[in-house]
Amino acid sequence: MPAQLPHGSTWEDREHAVHRQAWQYHSNDMALADDLLSHLMHGFRELEVVKSPDDAQELTLLLVGGAANFLRSAHNLALDGYYVQALSLARNAYEYWLAGAWLNASPQDAAKLRQGSADWPTPSRMREALAAALAHDASEHERPEPALGRIYHDLSRFTYPSFASVSGALDSKGTLRSGPFYQSRRLLAFFDLAYETATLLHRLLEQSFPSLQESEWSRRSDELATKVAAWAARHAAEGEERGGHNR
Repeated sequence: MPAQLPHGSTWEDREHAVHRQAWQYHSNDMALADDLLSHLMHGFRELEVVKSPDDAQELTLLLVGGAANFLRSAHNLALDGYYVQALSLARNAYEYWLAGAWLNASPQDAAKLRQGSADWPTPSRMREALAAALAHDASEHERPEPALGRIYHDLSRFTYPSFASVSGALDSKGTLRSGPFYQSRRLLAFFDLAYETATLLHRLLEQSFPSLQESEWSRRSDELATKVAAWAARHAAEGEERGGHNR
């Protein structure tokens, strides 16, 4: 169990201490997050040669770029011990992806987004409509099917005031702790959802811009998706093992 931080520590002291613990216990998880985010940047560079993107493509690039910034900011917050705040930003990234995926499927709606029309669909409507198409794509390309409902549910638990979002401020003795803190379980929950969202963003770029398909960038996307699936399976098995020991 990591030592308690001194009572008189500054915010910066606590953040640095939590960051060191994250590096100590989760360096491989952090490296995978860096790989996923860096791959998005490589995709943007590949698309610098795209001439005259249509309206939906231009908006998709803006959405994916915004989502990447949300994920990077969330990653930094999570490593410093602000898990709920990190997950709130990750939900923003997910909703940007959702809007981009809708545009990819319904490019005629680009004007609705650009104009802020009341006819722009709600996140729940987009998620329900896209689920079947994503399941078909996953089956066709032999990829894991994205669990959109689970991702959205888990991210939403921490977005609004609830016991799930504030209970982390209590230590094992029920004492309130202010400021950032290290908790492996919450950091892993963030990585799980951030990995899934980054993988969705990779696929969105590939689907929206045919020049990326059959490219080295696309091959690397497949490699990273396989790593994410293996990571998720490994941690699910470890969670079941811990649960069995506790029964």
